[in-house]
Amino acid sequence: MLTPPRFLMISPEYNLQRVGGLGVHVQGLAPRLSSRILLDLFVPRYRGLGDLCEPLGTYGTVFRGDATELKPGDDYDLQVWRMNDQLNAVITRHINSGRHFALMHAHDWLSGYVANDLHQRYHIPLVVTIHATETGRRRGYIQGHPLRERIHLAEQYLVNEADLIIACSEFMRREIIQALSAAEEKVRVIPNGVEYKHLIHLRQKYAQYPHIRRRWAEPDQPIIFFVGRLEWEKGPDLLVQAMPRVLQDFPNARLILAGKGSYTGQIIDMVQKLGLESAIHLAGFISDETRNELYAVADIAVFPSRYEPFGIVALEAMAAGAPVVVSNVGGLSEVVDHGVTGLRAETSPEAIADAILDILHHPDLAAERARRAQNVVRTQYSWEIIADRVLEVYRELLGATL
Repeated sequence: MLTPPRFLMISPEYNLQRVGGLGVHVQGLAPRLSSRILLDLFVPRYRGLGDLCEPLGTYGTVFRGDATELKPGDDYDLQVWRMNDQLNAVITRHINSGRHFALMHAHDWLSGYVANDLHQRYHIPLVVTIHATETGRRRGYIQGHPLRERIHLAEQYLVNEADLIIACSEFMRREIIQALSAAEEKVRVIPNGVEYKHLIHLRQKYAQYPHIRRRWAEPDQPIIFFVGRLEWEKGPDLLVQAMPRVLQDFPNARLILAGKGSYTGQIIDMVQKLGLESAIHLAGFISDETRNELYAVADIAVFPSRYEPFGIVALEAMAAGAPVVVSNVGGLSEVVDHGVTGLRAETSPEAIADAILDILHHPDLAAERARRAQNVVRTQYSWEIIADRVLEVYRELLGATL
């Protein structure tokens, strides 16, 4: 009887160390894959949080390797290298003890050092998912910045080593080819998924409990909701600057900005200079439960990113039935069909304000778009569907049926 193949996944983020979309992606994908294949997921463990070994899905296992926690700084890439070295030691012990991996799947340059080494030492076929690039994050400004240049080189080296590359959108496919000089024939496009089942009926549920909405605003106050890192690329400043125009038509409108980041101080200053303290609430970091509550009670969810490889948060808002406005950039422009499942706007305060006002002035049309968006999420972006597509990439590389 043939032993089924075992697969290795390496990620810098998972459920207890989740920073952004990468962690959400792995948390959604890995359990679905492990219901179909033998999957070992290796992730760093910081400050002793989480078990060193725990079950994953039906056939999988999560292994955590104690690692030094990453902190911002000019030596960030060296910290990442040390974390990879610590993970490498754990994985190598398993391999030397007889564990054989048919294929390895690494996520971003943050796990690239260990993936490259294992690929070269053990000749394990390598699939890499690139979630974003340093060139994109930095608007192309990497020359003359040593850390950015080193991260860029690490990304280039990883995609060169990879046998196949997964991009989360057509936008990212083009960026990987152009910015990282990846071979076009190696790149496959598979979108992110969304955990939608617990979100689909939230809006109807919360409608029965109006006191929950009153935690955030009065009944006559339209709620505009943003969630994401408070960074330049996410565009929270564009949304703040759009509010004076929105308030002309809807004086009671309330903007809730959830998240934290290096842009927080600038956002606070901007709110104060515009005299918008009573109209804008900075909620800071919020739990997933609170985020879902806001998706369910908000009149609009707005994601005005200047750079967005995909945009899982937009999918989550769509799954919850919130009318959405997204910027017409990157993966967001592929997720939202303008005028059908939401509205797209150019990255300017004026365009964002116009889109918000369109929804507030025409709530019935907005609600119909939101219903169509929920159906699209169910039929195109479930993690089960995404896992099947990832398995197709594995089969392509191995030339075998799993």
